Amino acid sequence: MTLYKLDEYYPDYQNDIFDGYDIKSFDVYAQDDKVGSVKNIMVDEDGNFRYFIVDTGFWVFGKNVFLPVGMANIDYEDKRVYAPQLTKQQVEDLPEFSEDLALDNDYEERVRGVYRPYMTTPIPSAGIGATTYTYAHEPYFYNLQDRNLTTYQERLRERGRSRRDI
Repeated sequence: MTLYKLDEYYPDYQNDIFDGYDIKSFDVYAQDDKVGSVKNIMVDEDGNFRYFIVDTGFWVFGKNVFLPVGMANIDYEDKRVYAPQLTKQQVEDLPEFSEDLALDNDYEERVRGVYRPYMTTPIPSAGIGATTYTYAHEPYFYNLQDRNLTTYQERLRERGRSRRDI
């Protein structure tokens, strides 16, 4: 499935979707240690949030990595994203995301492969190939845990459909 940066998929997302708020630049914490900040959100062609793009800053020399949205809890008051199952080692092991990177199932599979061993109830991926994989195969990565983010996703999906119908 094709992925887009939120601000490219829906340029006025901050006002139309997030009620004037934004989670870009929220700090990202893995098991109590800060590992970076949210740079953007990746959405699929239907407007579903899939990944936070995390800028690790100086910690890993400015490396940008993907954090599946289902692994995160958001504290809007403190402007933090918590990923309690994420470790610093995983962040180091994650493939780097760059602007010129081809985002395909192979790249996403490399990302998921770093996270899978740490999941409490991973679903076996054997027999699931690039043509048969769906995000529903691994709900622990993609089902939203945050009510506000769920509301924002619903708005984005609805407004995205409306824009395509024009």
